[in-house]
Amino acid sequence: MISLLVAYTKNQRVIGSGGKIPWNLPSERRRFKAICAGKKVIMGRKSFDEIGHALSYCTLVIVSKKMKEAPEGCLLASSFEKAVEICAEKDARRLSLSKPPQNNAGTFDESGEEILVAGGGEIYKIALPFAERIYATEIHADFEGDTFFPPLLESEWDCKKEKSHTDSGIKYEYLTFTRK
Repeated sequence: MISLLVAYTKNQRVIGSGGKIPWNLPSERRRFKAICAGKKVIMGRKSFDEIGHALSYCTLVIVSKKMKEAPEGCLLASSFEKAVEICAEKDARRLSLSKPPQNNAGTFDESGEEILVAGGGEIYKIALPFAERIYATEIHADFEGDTFFPPLLESEWDCKKEKSHTDSGIKYEYLTFTRK
């Protein structure tokens, strides 16, 4: 199953500014780690550059046409489609990305393993039609930015909200969207 993991501002859906995350929320980083633990995580080169290294708790698959070799401890793919192929188990039925899923069909490999997509903006746009779940942190503060998360159509998603949180003086809430 393909799931997205994202933090964005509520009003403008900002996810980045100048290649950086514009807020500092330690609890958000802990949530990121907890969700990613033991999973394969696809991200673009710019998002990887923000982190700068492999993560010990997950397998990073970086999507880049510019990188010549994978950073130590990571895997490299030239496209989102190739990244999904890398994430799919060798003996499992490959995920089909020829068209977006209809009625939750076509997004599971045989093991039912969840593949996470963790940015950035271009990768989210490509992955969104194939996603069955979105783990979102909606930040209730405004930040300047140049990278945005695409809008979601209410008719396509059910949303489960958790209680609001505050960290570093910033209010936010966790949302889990599941494709209808």
